Amino acid sequence: MPVGLRSRSLKIKTEPEEISSPPRIKRRAQTKVELPEQDENKEEPVRNVEEIRRKNLEDNKAFLEELLMTKIRDDFKTLTSALQPTIKKEAKKHGYKYVTVSENVPVRRSRRLAHMDINGNKLPSPEESDNEMDTTTQNESVAPTYQRKIQKRIIEISPEEQKELNEKIKMYFGDNNQNIESKKSTFNFSDLEILDQNFLKLTPDRLISMDIHSRSDILAIAGCDRKGTIGLVVKPTDNLNGAWCKINYSFHKEYATCCRFDKLNSNCINSTSFDSTFRTCDITKNVSTEIFKDSQQNGLTAFDYYSLQTFLLSRANGDVLLVDTRANPVSMESFDVTKKRIRTLHINPMQREEFCIAGTDNCVKIWDLRKMTTMKYCLETGHSCYGAYYSQSGSHIMATTRDDKIISFSSSDIQNAIDPLNIQPTKKIYHRNYVNRFVTPFMAESYSMFDSYFLIGSNDHPREITIIDENCKKICSLRSENLNSLATVNVGHQTLPIIVGGNSSGRIHVFTGQI
Repeated sequence: MPVGLRSRSLKIKTEPEEISSPPRIKRRAQTKVELPEQDENKEEPVRNVEEIRRKNLEDNKAFLEELLMTKIRDDFKTLTSALQPTIKKEAKKHGYKYVTVSENVPVRRSRRLAHMDINGNKLPSPEESDNEMDTTTQNESVAPTYQRKIQKRIIEISPEEQKELNEKIKMYFGDNNQNIESKKSTFNFSDLEILDQNFLKLTPDRLISMDIHSRSDILAIAGCDRKGTIGLVVKPTDNLNGAWCKINYSFHKEYATCCRFDKLNSNCINSTSFDSTFRTCDITKNVSTEIFKDSQQNGLTAFDYYSLQTFLLSRANGDVLLVDTRANPVSMESFDVTKKRIRTLHINPMQREEFCIAGTDNCVKIWDLRKMTTMKYCLETGHSCYGAYYSQSGSHIMATTRDDKIISFSSSDIQNAIDPLNIQPTKKIYHRNYVNRFVTPFMAESYSMFDSYFLIGSNDHPREITIIDENCKKICSLRSENLNSLATVNVGHQTLPIIVGGNSSGRIHVFTGQI
């Protein structure tokens, strides 16, 4: 084997192999050229740019003249000037006005709102007669003013008409003072209809609450509005096509919140209002009596019957009052149950000591009158409630919330809950509850004729009243050609096939069946 010796190395020569070596980059050798001092100091000649520019312009002009472009341009200018009319343009005159403003400028007032004419004279009020007007201003030129006629919603009647109306009311309530017992009638919801005579005005303003009399020989409906007026309409049940007997009572000075027929004396209507009074009205005598007045002036929002002569009232500040009318004077006991406003209060029909409240809290609270130190149950709804009511059997609570939901709570789930202060709903369905501030909100109120049914209005078209069961299942929808508005307040008769729906303008629609 051949061996090649080199200095400081010993390598064995084999067959030629490819040796990978990095590519070499050839760089140009930079040589520095030294200029002599004479060339560095020598300046370059300055080119005459102006002469070059002038020469270019002359060349371009000569080129265009060869193409006859200048002649065409001149001919076009003369032609356009000949066609245009000669109009002399006037110079714009800028008229500047200098206004001196004093330091104390009086504020400009509206003379129309101040009931004044153009000269600043006071105009007579529309209530004054022509004889009471000032004679000195009659000769002056007064600008005509047009005022809209305001119609009173409550029609004033003469004392003779009022007496005749009271006699009719007394004929319905006074002669048949006893409660007529009757069995619950069986009927189909599809047979209910609104007759042409059975949609009418109950209250002059927005309807807030409504109740129907339990007697079966007469159909009496009472309601209250936001002006404090109590409306009453009556007719016999044997002539549902007949005329109604209507009357309005102005008892309260402010917003009336709840009204119901008295359970002890069915000829009386009890009502609460934001004027902090709880009043009763004897229909036969046409006399209103103040039962209780809140000294703190917080306003009463709802009430229910704990017994025949004991009432449970709710304040706007979140307190609940237990009022006993058997004592003289009336005794009152107050309980602080919530820090928010209470909208509805309902007592369990099967357990009179238990009641539920709903309002701006995000829950429905259940309390027991035998132990008011702590809350019994708290039903979570997630949003504030428009109302919450027990079913007639007391097995469920139906709540209507502000996030367009109807929520059902079962009593078995409530009692078996691990945490009694955090109980989740048993059933929840979507229901469009949104209304503006001029409309009474939707509430699922219990149907007194059935143990597990509730009544609630609907936003759907055509307008309808929906009947649902305790599991939020839709049973039936009541529709009619005469029902053309939102039925936000609904109530059903205890024994007869009668369902009444009221809208926010105070008009009611009465569904009736075969009696």
